[in-house]
Amino acid sequence: MKQMLLDMMVAMMPFMMPVVWLGYASVAIGALLVVGGLFMPGLAQSRGLALLAGRIAAGVGLFFIACQLAGMVLGATPAINFGDSTKFEFNLVPFWQIGAAFLLSGIVIGYFSSRQTLRHA
Repeated sequence: MKQMLLDMMVAMMPFMMPVVWLGYASVAIGALLVVGGLFMPGLAQSRGLALLAGRIAAGVGLFFIACQLAGMVLGATPAINFGDSTKFEFNLVPFWQIGAAFLLSGIVIGYFSSRQTLRHA
């Protein structure tokens, strides 16, 4: 059973990068909406979208932290390679670091988008 779960984890590793891109996109959109809402009152109307982007980023962060915990239970060290493997560049970043960054970003975006709600109400 443990070997089957390890094989599934190894097979899913290439498909984790699009999840990272989803996290990057949600953090970027949320940060742009929060910062833009500070300078342009018209963007403050889109605070719900900023809150949604923050929640998506936090969800992606929790997903990566859960994957790290599941990998540790199986005895593996899940990580994403941000280097070019064709040039034998291996910049491995553990899932928990990616998850912590997205979780913290999502919490900050959610906090400041809710603060915009109170200030512009």
